[in-house]
Amino acid sequence: MGTTDRMPLPDAPGRESPVEGTDFFSSSPVFFSAGHTSGGSGKAFVTRDRIRLARKADLAGFLIQRHPDLFRNSGSSLYMKSRDSLYIRKGFPGYTDFSSGGHGNPIDFLTGFLGYSFVDAVAALTDGPCCGRPAAIPRQESAAPRPITLPESAEKPYRRVYAYLLGRGIPAGMIRLLEERGLLYQDRDHGNAVFVNPERDCCEIRGTLTYASRPFHGCLKTRADRFWYFLDTEEKPGTAYLCESAIDAISLFLLHKRAGTDNAAVYISIGGVSNQKTIERIKSRIHSVLAVDNDRAGDLCRERNPDMGSIIPAAKDWNEDLQLLKQDPGYPLPSPRPL
Repeated sequence: MGTTDRMPLPDAPGRESPVEGTDFFSSSPVFFSAGHTSGGSGKAFVTRDRIRLARKADLAGFLIQRHPDLFRNSGSSLYMKSRDSLYIRKGFPGYTDFSSGGHGNPIDFLTGFLGYSFVDAVAALTDGPCCGRPAAIPRQESAAPRPITLPESAEKPYRRVYAYLLGRGIPAGMIRLLEERGLLYQDRDHGNAVFVNPERDCCEIRGTLTYASRPFHGCLKTRADRFWYFLDTEEKPGTAYLCESAIDAISLFLLHKRAGTDNAAVYISIGGVSNQKTIERIKSRIHSVLAVDNDRAGDLCRERNPDMGSIIPAAKDWNEDLQLLKQDPGYPLPSPRPL
């Protein structure tokens, strides 16, 4: 493939936005060059053989060995404590999500629910007894970030991303704003929506095929506590709203705007309630409000963080609330006041 076929990741616009190049947790700006990516020019690779091994790994055995505190043992099954609709059968290479009907292989689980990058997931799953190899000593997170390779950008216009997000109730003006700030683009190879933070150390990937029974959802992070965020104020924010996904974070911002909420806030996607490291990092540096889903997993997350206030969507999540509000202007708007 020639270099002319490769589209670079979209840069941030020339005018610096209130958040780009700034760590809102500190009073000092942190500057990045225009084309900054976490992985630089280096790329990590895994062989097809290792990928095949990882897809057939004993997921339950791996999770019991590496993440015992996150799961509940129940006979021949394993359940995620923070999301008990996730079921893993011991001795089988995969999982089922009873709340959505979704299912997948061990790589899908680690990247979708535990914040692993694809390469890290393959490496971890093929480095222990789940694949008949000597068990590795669980490694501590190093000071150096894990390199990630962000998906290549498609050429504009991003038609599939616009069609998908418009269908989710996100107005065109909001999509355009995210695109202009470099926080959203369309994946060249698959047409996925890619939400990437200004530091380029975290991205959330959403499949745009609405007819798919289980639309793709993945996350790439240089560290487990990284996250995506949106800020629409020139002031330093005083509150962070912690949502489960980028679409929910955007939806809550739009709902607050519709309700006339006037507060300097940042709207964050933690990438799922199991990402406690992300929650701990954020709440240690800024006043934070849990805005996770209205379901059992969300309840467990609120119970796990009793020191935090919370707001709860009327439906399952903030995007459902936004779509219902479009259908019924009298639909209850969320209060900015935490419970």
